[in-house]
Amino acid sequence: MAWNIHDLHDAIFGTDARKQVGRKLKEYGCTKAVVIYDPALKDYVGEVVELIEAEGLQAVIYQAANGEPVSSEVEKYVDFCKKEQIDGMVALGGGSTMDTAKIGGKTLANGGKVTDYLGGYTALGAGNKLFKPIICMATTSGTGSEVSYGLMCLNEENNKKTFCLHTATLAIDDPIYPANMDPYITAYTGIDALAHCAESLCNTYAMENWMADMLCREGVKTAFDYLRTAVKEPDNTEARARMSWAAMCGGYAITERKTSIGHSVSNQISDTFHTHHGEGVACGILVQALYNVKKSPEITKVWAPLFGVDCPEDADLETVGREIYKKLLDLLKDIGLKSMKKLGISEDFCDTAAENISKDKKWAIVPNPPDFEEVRRCLHETWDF
Repeated sequence: MAWNIHDLHDAIFGTDARKQVGRKLKEYGCTKAVVIYDPALKDYVGEVVELIEAEGLQAVIYQAANGEPVSSEVEKYVDFCKKEQIDGMVALGGGSTMDTAKIGGKTLANGGKVTDYLGGYTALGAGNKLFKPIICMATTSGTGSEVSYGLMCLNEENNKKTFCLHTATLAIDDPIYPANMDPYITAYTGIDALAHCAESLCNTYAMENWMADMLCREGVKTAFDYLRTAVKEPDNTEARARMSWAAMCGGYAITERKTSIGHSVSNQISDTFHTHHGEGVACGILVQALYNVKKSPEITKVWAPLFGVDCPEDADLETVGREIYKKLLDLLKDIGLKSMKKLGISEDFCDTAAENISKDKKWAIVPNPPDFEEVRRCLHETWDF
């Protein structure tokens, strides 16, 4: 079997990596860059602008909209970039800000409207020109968007959140930014990093890719080992750096191979109730773990050592799967993440979500669709964890 290795592009990782942003822009031939930033990061924008201007370049700033990217807000960003005649971008923020920069860059490079590139999985070939440079400076340890090939954006013409392709040029991961996150944000972004790797690993046999396997195993174990510490000890620089690393592994992993049931569940929750993406992911990863107990025992064997669960050759895999589920459940509770019930979601939604997931076109590109009735059962069992 042959597989593709995608988008393992340049990245700078580690303490003070951010200080290279101006020099890197200059190396790419940029003369005027826009710094698009998350509203919560206004205190950090000044330093980034100074680092850029110290290299003799111009910098302008643009505050990203709150929430996940939507086509109309991206259009405003594109219009700003055209007006300012920028030739480079720096995205300072989490996945939403980085995705706004990436889809904005795609639109600038290819022309037309943002929605021209939001046709979903059947239109991934739309617009193959890349905007360069886009430097993504990740400030959360979650999505891994700084190194992933794709992005998500709501197409307001049809009210569908859609997957689209455009990579950044360079990722800069400096743990100083995540070190200042609120513990709850640390929790729900961190569980996203873990889930990207764990869910991608669920496709290890159906979508063979040794590169993805390596990244997934590293990301799951790192996130599981360090997320609790990062939440409870905000000043623990080792835990923060390790979570940044896990998030980067997750971004690479989902470029190599897709996520699974958990993210289908999380998207149903987040898209319907407008919760933070990671809050939905917390519910989804638990559904995934419970589903594996009976329906994917081969994945239980793969997951077990990463969650610190013994799994000898003669192990009862249902028992092992239940132990993994319990380990995840304990982690979610310990870091303060919420069940669907605690998020204010009626249990009836479990049936709605299961029905919608069964119609999800995602399964056209991820092999081996799940047993959707078992997904329904797992949704109900985990509704109030």
